[in-house]
Amino acid sequence: MKVGLITIGQSPRMDVVPEMKPYMERVGIVECGALDELTRDEIEELAPKEDEEVLVSRLRDGSQVKLSRDKIVKKLQECIDKLEKEVDAIGLLCTGEFPELKAKKLLIEPSILLLKTVEALNVSKLGVLVPDPKQKEMAKRKWKKVVKEVQVRSVSPYVGTEEELRKQAQDLASSELIVLDCIGYSTRSKEIVKEVTGKPVLLPRTLMARVIGELGE
Repeated sequence: MKVGLITIGQSPRMDVVPEMKPYMERVGIVECGALDELTRDEIEELAPKEDEEVLVSRLRDGSQVKLSRDKIVKKLQECIDKLEKEVDAIGLLCTGEFPELKAKKLLIEPSILLLKTVEALNVSKLGVLVPDPKQKEMAKRKWKKVVKEVQVRSVSPYVGTEEELRKQAQDLASSELIVLDCIGYSTRSKEIVKEVTGKPVLLPRTLMARVIGELGE
């Protein structure tokens, strides 16, 4: 089985994919980034305006980039159209919601995997970490679909420090379950949050990798 992994930033995602590979031993990987062919000026044009939904990702040089969800959808679809000719399934390396995207192959969206997993666990109080403060209200609306009470805190997985992560995680310690709601959060991020809170933590990149690995068996 071969899977196409699509980032809203630039590929290859050396910060993400190596942590996914151990769960996908029989799966071939092809990557594509929505910003792969763009110049810095062109990328800046995709920045969110005040009223636009904010997404956060990573460029090839390791720097963080903020993007407008609506402006990036077309670029993601172009990656899907390109990769689906050579892969058996496509996975989005982003936990944003993209109902507009269409694929002729299996489309694996971590946003849906996370929502359905949390719903199945039947928790009533959820803690959520997002990269940017402007994503808090959006996250509350998203997670209120499946839980009664949601606490949201923000720290960037790209430019935030471990100290900041520990501080924000501590505020979520009263939750039953914590979701790291960005593909950029690492296994180290999960370890820290679990250590600070003593609560179970869902990490998107490994959850999705496990599902892809199951499909590839």
